[in-house]
Amino acid sequence: MGSPALVVESLDPLLSPGGQSGHVHSVTGGSAFAPTMDFGLTQTSKCTTFGVTADKSNYWMPALYFHKNGKFTLVPEASPKHKVYYKYGKGDNTPDLERSEFPKGFRMMAGDSNLRSDDGSFGSAGSQLNWVCHSPGNQRSTGFPKGYTSCTGGYIGGLAATMRFPSCWNGQDFNKDAPLAHMAYPTNRDGMAGCPEGFQKARFPEVMIEYWLDVSQFDGQYGADEVPWVLANGDPTGYGFHMDFLNGWEPGALAHALKGCDIGNTGDTLDSPQCFAGKVQSEEAKEACTIAPVINQDVGKSGPLNALPGCNPIQAGPGPATKATNCAGGAVLPATSVAGPVASSQGSSSGTVAPTTTAGLVMQTSVKPVQQTSTAPSPPVSTDTGSSSTGGSSSSGLQPASVNSTSGVWKAAGCYLDALNPRSLGRQSEWWGHPITSSNCVERCDSIGAKYAGTENGGQCFCGNELINSASEPGKCTSKCNGDDGEICGGPAHLSIYSADGSVSMSKRATHHRHSRHFKGYPGEH
Repeated sequence: MGSPALVVESLDPLLSPGGQSGHVHSVTGGSAFAPTMDFGLTQTSKCTTFGVTADKSNYWMPALYFHKNGKFTLVPEASPKHKVYYKYGKGDNTPDLERSEFPKGFRMMAGDSNLRSDDGSFGSAGSQLNWVCHSPGNQRSTGFPKGYTSCTGGYIGGLAATMRFPSCWNGQDFNKDAPLAHMAYPTNRDGMAGCPEGFQKARFPEVMIEYWLDVSQFDGQYGADEVPWVLANGDPTGYGFHMDFLNGWEPGALAHALKGCDIGNTGDTLDSPQCFAGKVQSEEAKEACTIAPVINQDVGKSGPLNALPGCNPIQAGPGPATKATNCAGGAVLPATSVAGPVASSQGSSSGTVAPTTTAGLVMQTSVKPVQQTSTAPSPPVSTDTGSSSTGGSSSSGLQPASVNSTSGVWKAAGCYLDALNPRSLGRQSEWWGHPITSSNCVERCDSIGAKYAGTENGGQCFCGNELINSASEPGKCTSKCNGDDGEICGGPAHLSIYSADGSVSMSKRATHHRHSRHFKGYPGEH
């Protein structure tokens, strides 16, 4: 799904919470973006730049500048601007149902702003950073490519960077002093077993972003052996490209799509109405979602700059960049103010915080203003799924021994494998996208006359009259119910089963694979 920029400015609530960041970012996503963020604040967004309105997350990356004769010109973005892929297929291109949605408060990064050469982290087992000039030759490289004088004649036209986030989590919170430590890239594409040891708390969808830039205005101003581009962090090589993600998905929305739709590399695009009925918006609505910057800083929208905004002298490497100390530092927001965007005017490249007349900063969007209410710094990510249906989290809760229903008491039958193809409880009734508990799942199944009820992965409920191609697997049901975190509701691909007498009857049936359309290659492989 393509997404325009929400704002372009020097903010980074992950690495520089509460103040000005070291360099300019292009930010996309929910309109509640602010210097200090938590999950609750994301949910106050009045609009989002994404096609799926349930995604109030924020994603950001360094802006790009054209550098010539000592001047720096901000490069505009080209359609589709920020193209975000959510991929969750296995090696055989069937859906990987062990993937979980992101927990509330989850944050992560990809890439390293200080890199100025290939350190080995960009390959197939890493971030897969790739820069492509979409010209007739489709020049591509891990860093900025050479060999072209125009990027206007290719598949779409433009210069584009592609990078993917890691998808294997160790259960720890983001640490700005070690921002990559809590995540790892998978060793293969299949299930939790594809995650390295120590990073099997959860496996998320693989988020990959194409960042498209319109460089057509610079045609003829550089030679084929030149690289005229520099990232906002002072990187003229392209190796220092990086991305940040702060989860703002409405709880349950992504989990529902992962389990019920062929999205990402397994079929329909993420903004398909089939997957998000009633939560898909028009291109016009996406483009209309913008906010005013917090930092009173000239980022280059009004014309070329004499220096990159902030303190970012060009450092070409090949060694890692070091923090510059020979220019003015960034501003810090007043400690008493509520973190939130306010209107600003263009100012100096060093930047100051836009003035405010009240303690509460009022965010201004193209939809309508909203008063921000969160003043707390970003809290640690919660491994408690709460109202999220993220599965696989360990819990001290238990599967209740019995549950009351309209027809009487249902008893726990244990933890059983969900064979998935076909599902072990069939598809007589399947229910998710709501807060799930043992009792409301049993009540639902009882109401339709089903013999068995099964909760799965913290936020799913299945009903059926037979258990197909399954097996008892005690200890595999460890996911907290997203409607009651004191209870267990199955696990990844495992069901907590209930029946009227606590027994279960199993049968065998031939397996099959549901049809899925194949992903048409990675970006640039058109």
